Amino acid sequence: MMDEENFDKFALPCLEKIATELKGRYPDVPLMVFCRGACYANDKVSKLGFDVVCIDGSVDRTEGRSAVGGRCGLQGNYDPQELIEENGKTVETVRETAKAMLEELGPQRLIANLGEGLGGKESPELVRAFVDAIHEESEAIIAADTSM
Repeated sequence: MMDEENFDKFALPCLEKIATELKGRYPDVPLMVFCRGACYANDKVSKLGFDVVCIDGSVDRTEGRSAVGGRCGLQGNYDPQELIEENGKTVETVRETAKAMLEELGPQRLIANLGEGLGGKESPELVRAFVDAIHEESEAIIAADTSM
């Protein structure tokens, strides 16, 4: 992995050039960036013109959201281990953990995704419960915020 000093020196200027060039050529195409293992740079990266910054599983969700603020969207990251019945997971636990993710990341400007994707052991019922919970809980949180 690259330390912060070298990331700032070498990677950040390249990412800025990439964002500037692609946005110049394709201004209406959303642009995402994922700095695996370098999420300490998400604050800086969020200022480069990317539409979405992705966080990995090592990032505290509330810190991830506060790092990018309202500058861009966030793609954040649900643990697929929560979707495996053999791990003791149920529709109820999926619903609770999905809601917790939304409360930490906020439902607006969020792409809710699975951190490492599906590995084949996940229960289709629990995957469906995750998708349903994201939609239903997002709507509830947004409705509660607009009614205040």
